Amino acid sequence: MKILLIRPKPHKETIGLQSVMVCEPLELMTLAGVLMENGHEVRILDMILEKKGLDQHIRKFMPDLVGITGYISHIGVIKDYAKSIKTVSKEIVIAVGGVHATVCQEDFADEHIDRVCISEEAFYLYCGCKAPFDALPYRDLPKSYMEKYYYLFQNKCALIKTSYGCPYQCNFCFCKEITPYHARPIAEVNA
Repeated sequence: MKILLIRPKPHKETIGLQSVMVCEPLELMTLAGVLMENGHEVRILDMILEKKGLDQHIRKFMPDLVGITGYISHIGVIKDYAKSIKTVSKEIVIAVGGVHATVCQEDFADEHIDRVCISEEAFYLYCGCKAPFDALPYRDLPKSYMEKYYYLFQNKCALIKTSYGCPYQCNFCFCKEITPYHARPIAEVNA
């Protein structure tokens, strides 16, 4: 299956951190690694850095499935992307995931969104993949963006994930709602 994974650009009125950092989309790179290991053709589109319009990428790649991740500030943007993609082809399946989709699936109820995935595992299963908990990111995607990622005054930054979730049970935090705490073995972090 041809799969396009998208990190959306925040709405222009959103207060964001793009002025001080734009880091690689580690969550999408991790999804890509698992999907590619299972024989899928995968591309990542980082709309924070992308200069071309979304529809150009859709028409060129013509994916079977588009996965879009996002936070609460991306709800409207994601719905706009979904509508734009369905304008190109109603046959493209659109799946939404990420932190906000995990906690508030109902916010993505939209005629242009086909599936809301409440976990990485749900997305993997939908794509016919096993759901590995400690998957490693595919670091060669997206190659065209790698020189543009930065953190404060550091260029060419890379992210690592040492754990999932949080070991604490604070009553004001939704982190415990998303995933149980799991620390990765140090040997895998160094890989």
